[in-house]
Amino acid sequence: MPGFPGGTARLASLVPVGNPWLENCSEPGMACEGQKDAETGRYWRAVFDANPLPMFVVDEDVRIEDFNTAAAQLLGPESRRKLRFRGGDALHCIHAQVSGCGRGEFCRDCVIRNSVQRALQGGRTCRQTHKAELCNEDGIVGLDLLVSTTPLSAGENPRVLLILEDISELLALRSLIPICAKCKKVRDDQQYWHRIDHYLTTHLNLKLTHGLCPDCFNEQVRLIKALQVA
Repeated sequence: MPGFPGGTARLASLVPVGNPWLENCSEPGMACEGQKDAETGRYWRAVFDANPLPMFVVDEDVRIEDFNTAAAQLLGPESRRKLRFRGGDALHCIHAQVSGCGRGEFCRDCVIRNSVQRALQGGRTCRQTHKAELCNEDGIVGLDLLVSTTPLSAGENPRVLLILEDISELLALRSLIPICAKCKKVRDDQQYWHRIDHYLTTHLNLKLTHGLCPDCFNEQVRLIKALQVA
C-alpha cells in the first residue's frame, strides 16, 4: 500500500510503514522516540487497512493522497497508479469522462466534492447520501453511497478522510419488499414467508412494540360485548 506523503506518526496523517528519520538517527534517546513513532505508524496503518469500508485521504481538490485496502479493491488492479488522481477520474465517474473530475457542469453539485469542502470549512464530519454513476467494462453502474468526510489537518495542505459506503442493497430492501396482498406475510430471499413483524425483527434488527389501532380496538370491543350477550 502507498504511504501518506510526509510520514508523521499520527492518525491524522495515516502514517506509512517505516521511518526514514529513524535510520539516520545516532543518539540512543532519539532512536527510542523514532522507534515508537515507527511502531505507532504501523499500528495506525493496520487499523486503516482493517476497515472494511473504502477510505481515502484526499486534498481540497479531491486528489487521492492515500487509501486503504478496501479502497484499493474499488480502484482496481492498478490502484497505486491512481495516487494524485482526482476521485471522479480514479473511480471513472460518468461526469468526469469529458472534462475531468471537478471540471464538468454536474461537478458543482457533486455530493462528494461538496462534502470535502464542507468538512474543511466547518472543521467537522459531514455525512450525506449520494447517487453515483460509474463506468466499467459492463457499462454504467449506479451506486447509492453514504459519503462521510472528516477533516484531518489544517494549514497550507489540508486533508480530508473520505469514506464511501455502498448502501444500495439497504435502500433496495427498504424500497421493495414482497408482501402477500391478503395475509400480509413477507417473502425473504430464500422464498420463505414470514409474518411482517418477524421479518422486520430478523432482517432489519428492529425492536417492535405491540398495541391496537383504533379500528382493531373497536372490533375487539364488539367481539367481547357479543360474547357477553351470548
